[in-house]
Amino acid sequence: MEETRQKILEAAKKVFAEKSFFDATLEDVAHLSGIKKSTIYYYFESKLDLLMEIVREVLEELATILEGNLVRGNPQETISKLIDCYCDFFSQKRDLFVVFQRAAFDLLSHEEACRYFQEIVRKLHDLRKRVAEKIGEITTRTGRRISGDTLLRVVTSSIGGYCMEEIREGRTVTEEDREFLKEVFTAFLA
Repeated sequence: MEETRQKILEAAKKVFAEKSFFDATLEDVAHLSGIKKSTIYYYFESKLDLLMEIVREVLEELATILEGNLVRGNPQETISKLIDCYCDFFSQKRDLFVVFQRAAFDLLSHEEACRYFQEIVRKLHDLRKRVAEKIGEITTRTGRRISGDTLLRVVTSSIGGYCMEEIREGRTVTEEDREFLKEVFTAFLA
């Protein structure tokens, strides 16, 4: 059962990477996976449900990787690990971020998709809190204290945006890019 579900998800990732949400069909997924369309409906209620499951899995995987790699300690090391985790993850999941970008564009005004996404975000909020707790509070050179949650949101949205732009442009985040990002995001630390 789980093997069938995974075959569907893998085929859907490829289909959504090649076509917009509206152009992709469950027939495409069925054809690529070798699984009947009716069987897909056994696992997923709709094409939207299938896409949102891909989004949920990827976000949960990223949160789990972050949670497992970040430890409380030296702020520079914490931010450096955060940047490395993000850059590695985006590099390994390049095709999925094309799916994300397309989904965001295609479904921006889709009410049901927005509801699904909000549910996913609510479930992931606890994971983000745990990661933020591992980061702890950071003090800047000027004495300002920043919570791990705030730091996590700023750094991850910035790094995520940067990596997405590189992927969209067909480039790869280089080691030089990583070092520059680390320098930028640690320059304000005490």
